[in-house]
Amino acid sequence: MKTLIGIAVLSAVTSTFAAPPRVDDGRLVDEHGMTLYVFGGQGTPDDKSCEGDCARNFPPALASPDDKASGSLQLVDTGNGDRQWTYGGKPLYRGMMDKKPGDRAGDGLNTVWHSVQAH
Repeated sequence: MKTLIGIAVLSAVTSTFAAPPRVDDGRLVDEHGMTLYVFGGQGTPDDKSCEGDCARNFPPALASPDDKASGSLQLVDTGNGDRQWTYGGKPLYRGMMDKKPGDRAGDGLNTVWHSVQAH
């Protein structure tokens, strides 16, 4: 039983980290092919820029401890021990409203959320 609990906890911890973002169909996506977003508003995301809970709707795209920055994909410390992926200096977020790879339901949301077109 202890082994099963340990495996479940380890799985939950490792699933919060993303593999490095990649380009698919000209857009940045996560390891599951889900669209990544940047916040185009002033400052940091807040309740005015999100519908509901920002952190729940647009969680940060976190890096694993072993991930390395490269080119336009860099890493920034979140202040709580995690590292978040950035592209062109802008932090990357996942859009929880997307249901399958290729969805971009968050693109243009509240005029401040945008899918990332890779160049």
